[in-house]
Amino acid sequence: MSILSLTPLSFLCNLFLITILLTSKSKADNNDQNFHYFCDQNNDRGNYITGDTYHNNLRIAFMHLTHTSKLDYGFSNTIYGQSNDKVNLIGICRGDLNPEDCRKCLIGSKFNLTQACPNKKEAIGWYEDEKCMLRYSDRSILGLNEIGPAYFAWNLNNATLADQFNVVVKQLLNDLKSKAIKGDSNRKYVVGTLPGPSSGEIIYGLVQCTPDLSGPQCDDCLISSIAEVSRCCSNRIGARIVRPSCNLRFETSYQFYQPSAALASNLP
Repeated sequence: MSILSLTPLSFLCNLFLITILLTSKSKADNNDQNFHYFCDQNNDRGNYITGDTYHNNLRIAFMHLTHTSKLDYGFSNTIYGQSNDKVNLIGICRGDLNPEDCRKCLIGSKFNLTQACPNKKEAIGWYEDEKCMLRYSDRSILGLNEIGPAYFAWNLNNATLADQFNVVVKQLLNDLKSKAIKGDSNRKYVVGTLPGPSSGEIIYGLVQCTPDLSGPQCDDCLISSIAEVSRCCSNRIGARIVRPSCNLRFETSYQFYQPSAALASNLP
């Protein structure tokens, strides 16, 4: 496996992926290959002390997220505490996860993130191939379009008919984007397929924004990510662009999401 890094690595990536990290600082001591994370090692937000007010507020916010929230739509936002000790916590699951699996994913992410980023007031992590994202901070993070920190990953194999393949991928992602931005405050998630240029080839796509974003904010985030595909991942048969406010992914080798009549959208 070869890795191109702009900063120290914050995770171990899967063997078939090359990953670029776009963040100021990171940490690499987590052995879970399905957990990608970033810590606030610049101390822009500072640290908390074990047992202090912020730490206790964080524990209560985690408890609300993982045990009290219904997670019917896979998204929860919790704000707990006062002034400088206020905790802002966001948890979101991929749109095809049921509430039980969503809760399990967030619990696993909570454990990993606090272990990977001890005493940091701000951290973000994605668990189980982006099935869920957990982030917290002492600043307000709800309703913000934030495209970093981010990570990009792609399949090492190239498409056979690369030029035609790239056109179809862009069309698929743009069509999914146009549907996702019309989502409501509960969910902005769309999946779908288009036939690839090679015989029997199917391209599976997924786009998702955190539902606290407005439609234009979601649009801006996904436009930036779709543009990144042509820069980082042109010709590749699979890739993902993962950001705090949105993510996208496409694959040709397999369907990586669970189909649902209410959510899936096979494009004409």
